[in-house]
Amino acid sequence: MLRFRSGRPSGSSINRALATMNIAVKKHVNWDITRINSAIYANWLNLSGSSAEGSYFFRSGWKKGTAYALFTGGAFGTATILLQNNESLIINDEPPRKAPESGTWPNLFEYYNQLQAAMAAISDTSWDSVVDTMKDSMSHSISLPTWMKKIQSIMDTKSNDSLGFEIIEDSTDITLNPEVAWTPAYVRLGPQLSNQEVKFRKNRAKFTKKGLAKYLNIPVSSIDERDIPTIAVTGSGGGYRAMVATCGYITALQETGLLDCTTYLAGVSGSTWLMALFYTLGEYDTTKLIDHIKARTGVHIAFLPAAMELFTTAPTDKFLLHGIIEKLHYNYTSVSLPDIYGLLLSSRLLVPNNELIVDRDNLKISSQRRIVDTGAVPMPIYTAVRHEFGLTEAEVETTDQSTTQSDNAVTQQRKKRESWFQWFEFTPYEVGCEEVCAWIPTWSLGRRWRNGVSVDTAIPELNLTLLLGTFGSAFCATLSHFFKEIRPALPDISISQSLDDIIKEKDDNFKEVHPITPAGIPNYLLGLKSYLPPSCPESIHTEKDINLMDAGMDNNLALYPLLRPEREVDMILAFDSSADMPDVPWLELTAGYTKKRGILGWPVEAGWPKGEDMEKDLEKMEESEEVDSTREALDKVQQEKDKARRKMLSRSRSKQVKGPADAAAKSLGPVTIWTGSVEEKSTDRADEQLADEENTVDEEYKLRSPNAGITVVYCPLIPNTKIPGVDPDTSPYMNTLNFIYTSEDVDNVIKLAQANFSEGEARIRRAVRLIYERKKQQRLDRGLAMRELWREVRIMPGRLKFTVNNWPFAWTTNAYAADVIIIQVVLL
Repeated sequence: MLRFRSGRPSGSSINRALATMNIAVKKHVNWDITRINSAIYANWLNLSGSSAEGSYFFRSGWKKGTAYALFTGGAFGTATILLQNNESLIINDEPPRKAPESGTWPNLFEYYNQLQAAMAAISDTSWDSVVDTMKDSMSHSISLPTWMKKIQSIMDTKSNDSLGFEIIEDSTDITLNPEVAWTPAYVRLGPQLSNQEVKFRKNRAKFTKKGLAKYLNIPVSSIDERDIPTIAVTGSGGGYRAMVATCGYITALQETGLLDCTTYLAGVSGSTWLMALFYTLGEYDTTKLIDHIKARTGVHIAFLPAAMELFTTAPTDKFLLHGIIEKLHYNYTSVSLPDIYGLLLSSRLLVPNNELIVDRDNLKISSQRRIVDTGAVPMPIYTAVRHEFGLTEAEVETTDQSTTQSDNAVTQQRKKRESWFQWFEFTPYEVGCEEVCAWIPTWSLGRRWRNGVSVDTAIPELNLTLLLGTFGSAFCATLSHFFKEIRPALPDISISQSLDDIIKEKDDNFKEVHPITPAGIPNYLLGLKSYLPPSCPESIHTEKDINLMDAGMDNNLALYPLLRPEREVDMILAFDSSADMPDVPWLELTAGYTKKRGILGWPVEAGWPKGEDMEKDLEKMEESEEVDSTREALDKVQQEKDKARRKMLSRSRSKQVKGPADAAAKSLGPVTIWTGSVEEKSTDRADEQLADEENTVDEEYKLRSPNAGITVVYCPLIPNTKIPGVDPDTSPYMNTLNFIYTSEDVDNVIKLAQANFSEGEARIRRAVRLIYERKKQQRLDRGLAMRELWREVRIMPGRLKFTVNNWPFAWTTNAYAADVIIIQVVLL
């Protein structure tokens, strides 16, 4: 294993360590890294030489070398990196430790080390804070044996006097877990909304009616519920930055009254953590929510003493550990690193400041129905994705031999797409995937399934202490994605250049390697192959578990669940706290998604302004037969620009000039509004963009148009002159991997989000008004048309005969009510 200590590396130590890494890499991806070994050896020796320049780089550049070392060794789980006080490096060839067995808690510290390494590897700006935190943890490592002994005692479910035994006894108590008596559970098939969600929408309309009247300052009695816009909100991923910024935006919504007009609240990664708090400890009150965040985010989630104190002391021990003990006992799925990550997050976020008043109901998503059912708050939608790989050559050959010509078209499409992500949504009512059109009750999450029926009984619901880790498990990305994240941290020297060449050559293989296994839920689709769409991948019918990870791997905004046609969303407020927003085309990806699924109404011009060359390249790639989606086109274009971008980024950092977010502020404001059209005709992206920027009348025209589609209100977290000194690019605490926020840091991020929202609040209010007026006018127009039809019907004979394709029919009017005619047609 690799270990950093004081001193200089010896040639023999380097060779032995690299040989160990070679074996590990070959084992996982059948890839020989000999070409890199010589470069590593030469550069390490050269950079640690006696010259002043070489010595300086060796001292200051070791962090980047560490990132590379983690990529080549630690990313495969075969190397553990420990950082100590001295900044010098040495590689010690200690024999590798035995890998921790899946699901065994005596190896918690092994998982903990892997977690810290994974978090530290994908950052190039917050390394110092991670190092400091790890140093603090190491200083307390002397207490680890005592803590681990307590953990082992707690986890013992066979000893009558252990906490683990008590937890398993409680798991079957229907007063604590009423869902254990609800058996069996069934899979619901079809794209329709669940009956519970339909009922929620009706109840929510009563609240949004009052909220809309107040927001638009119009009488409640004048509002017809059919005219109320369906408004949805989505937050983005981005760790604590996204969590706190989303809190700021929701605070602004609550203060302006727009939150009372909202029907859905969706999130990805960090914003899902905020949602979990909002619907539990925050009690739907942003003031309480902010106070809670300030009280709990001052300690790093990976600070071992604080975490172990909560895991081994009542009542937080039982509160935090009952979920993972139940998972181990009932064998939902094997325990994974995201589960440990979820526990660490939960120990900071889900424990109230007064640790004596923990409430285990706060750990179940289904328990959020208590308030959601009434319609008093928007319905939450948590998200995660499953990575589906393309068919292997053997699978393609087998499928080609056993399928018809029409079926082969589907196979060829799968081959062409190579791999894709399937979105799963978690609501208080159901968990499921729109792509497969299959859903299970949220309270049944964790049960095993066969042929659409749960086969397990008396099993409690999988809870948030584990799901928070799943929702935010960006470290479960593929090796290809992982490298793209850490590549900017590596110097442009022969090591990195050699690595670039090999990565480019083997990128297709790396896209299918997840160094850290995602968390899973039992596969509820087993035995349902004949009932699911033919586009479903074959693997979904055979795998024991559905492995899920951070939805930001596909799109860092939870837009897709809000675009289900059955939800009939009129307006989406997208609060984007992503890193490098101008360079990650979440809105453009959504345009490709809607095109592929035939969803009308998305504003195709939505997105960050791009240069003329980028536009031409994108259009050319989209027309090419080599790509299947906008995402592939953008990826291919971006690959050609990555090298230039890294050089520009390096120069900007060395000169300490303003970052991408500040540049973005000049090209796209804190609030931008686009409205799509349901007309099936292409739109000139450049012309639409120019019209929106130059003429607000055009914006109003689109909102009033009878063909208007979905309105997108895009709110990126960018610098604001009203909040000086707060910049997502340059403020250290706003780095994605920073997990320590002081009260002042929280206030700064919330104030920035509120200030940005206030910049466009008047435009947002006007847009809501115009959507409401458009829907009202459309309803009145339909009523007028029906009344005209009824007037014509009344002068006709009571029974009218007609023929269709020589078949005789007759129709009679049975009833008329306001704007509805019920007509009976019979075959004579």
